[in-house]
Amino acid sequence: MLPDNLGMKQNIKNLLVCLLAIGTLGFSQSAIAGSDSKPVLRKVQPDVEGFDTLLSTPPILAPIAHDPVEMVSKSRGNQVSRKLASGNNIEDLGHYTKLERRFGVDVGMMQPFGDFQKDFASAAMVGLHFTWEAIPPFALRVSTNRASSYHKSGAALGKLTVSQINIGTQASFPMNRFIPFVSFEGSFNFNDVSFGSTKYVTAGSDTFVSTVGLNIGMGIDFIVGREMSFGFEGTYHYQVPKKINLSDSTMFDLGSSYASLGFRVNF
Repeated sequence: MLPDNLGMKQNIKNLLVCLLAIGTLGFSQSAIAGSDSKPVLRKVQPDVEGFDTLLSTPPILAPIAHDPVEMVSKSRGNQVSRKLASGNNIEDLGHYTKLERRFGVDVGMMQPFGDFQKDFASAAMVGLHFTWEAIPPFALRVSTNRASSYHKSGAALGKLTVSQINIGTQASFPMNRFIPFVSFEGSFNFNDVSFGSTKYVTAGSDTFVSTVGLNIGMGIDFIVGREMSFGFEGTYHYQVPKKINLSDSTMFDLGSSYASLGFRVNF
């Protein structure tokens, strides 16, 4: 009878162990699932010792400070700012009109008057100009130009060269993409003339400044980009008369006036 009692006690003990194990497992699952019985996000990552560590909470991601689309747009905008145009006409016009300093190249024709016109034909003229808009609409203007013309009867019979260094002012009046302007400059003129073997200068020719004068001009520019415009300009170049004596007992005015009309690029 004693052995039977010992076996029954052993079975009861095993049953209690099983119930305790089942209860412990259920409590663990309930703690992991949470009070609302929904699974909690977890992340498993290896620790420094190579073991998998169970994290009870998901990693916190930092919020994105800027919209990615906006960042791409700004990046593209920065690239466009280094080009001739950004695609925004209002912004381009505003950027150009706010530029205080501009350089330019002039290409055109010189039309001589007075004694220049008697012996020499029209010729190509090239020049450079710089403007600094110190007090809008007025700007300081410095420019230079040069032209060479051969004798009407042939290059062997003579050549005329006119060169200028000018300083003055320019007034501009922007109207959307168009910028009309007027200019007024004082000039230092370096003129030289030769007549081949037919005649030569006997007196009155200067080797430095031939004469001085005034330039009065007007034109219009058309804005084509953030920092560039094209335009046209016409100028009348008045020079103080400078008479020289020739070997045939005649006189020649090395200070004759002339006009120029040309195309210009500003940047």
